[in-house]
Amino acid sequence: MPNVTIVFADGERTEIKARPGEMILQAARRNGLALSSDCEVGDCQTCRCTLLAGAIEHDAFATTSLTTAEMESGEVLTCVSAADGDVTLRMPYERTRLLPAKPFTLRIESLEQLGASVIRLKGQTLGLKPLVFLSGQYINLKVPGTEALRSYSMANPPSGERSLELLIRLLDDGAMSTYLRERAAPGDQIACEGPRGTFYLRDGTRPLLMVAGGTGLAPMLAMLRQIASAPTSRAMTLCFGVNTPEDLFCLDDLAELASRLPGLEIRVAVARGDAGPKWQAGYATDLLQPGDVPGRDIYLCGPPPMTDAARAFLTAHGADPAAIFLERFVVSGATAA
Repeated sequence: MPNVTIVFADGERTEIKARPGEMILQAARRNGLALSSDCEVGDCQTCRCTLLAGAIEHDAFATTSLTTAEMESGEVLTCVSAADGDVTLRMPYERTRLLPAKPFTLRIESLEQLGASVIRLKGQTLGLKPLVFLSGQYINLKVPGTEALRSYSMANPPSGERSLELLIRLLDDGAMSTYLRERAAPGDQIACEGPRGTFYLRDGTRPLLMVAGGTGLAPMLAMLRQIASAPTSRAMTLCFGVNTPEDLFCLDDLAELASRLPGLEIRVAVARGDAGPKWQAGYATDLLQPGDVPGRDIYLCGPPPMTDAARAFLTAHGADPAAIFLERFVVSGATAA
């Protein structure tokens, strides 16, 4: 049976035995090892890791959201990949930071329209204890009256209290969007599960570079709000992009954070429209500059074309792949948005 060596971000190593053809995630569970996961069908990339040694066999009957270039460079989704002989994998998180996902109920406290296409949902978790999570993680919500699951990142950092803030993009025919437009009201209770994801603020004081597209701003807000809870002169750059000027949101929140974080530079872009007093024309990735890259921890969150373009720019300008943390999202399913 193949030996699978798992190396966590803090250097901890552990070995498990995998059966021939067994998906690595399944092998880990059978051996009592918890690894990050969510959809388990090759879509959400919550189980994403990097191949350090050996060869991987991808499930021929499963789809994968990894590009061919990513697979060729050693990126692996453990839910749809088996070890072809002995392998070594690096996880992008510390084993001690992997929090168990649990079911809970979220009661809506308020709903606020932000710009043309985003709703800010503030709620309170119900139950014996507040939700324990890391800044940047997401939760899965069951759309009331349906079986559909949608995933949203928290825009607030953990505080030991029950409050959660979500930024939800409104779509023309989206299940959650229809609920929010037509039926949602304060007091509604939503079945949830989480936390999920390996996209969270890492410890340290290295300069930060953040690139957010649309509601990919939510986890960045959580991280920046956590950093702003204590005095710091840490250098940080946030590049934030939306489609149109009408889609802009949370600019007041960003201005408030900039007033508390002297090292924070905020750049805003609008893809379809002229430059304005607070933004330039273009995409979030157009805001990147070669000088942004050296020596930084880098966080990317948004639709796949944006995160792919940003990652290509960053690696071309010398970014350390191990210092790039990303969360892709799509408009439906169990991936963070």
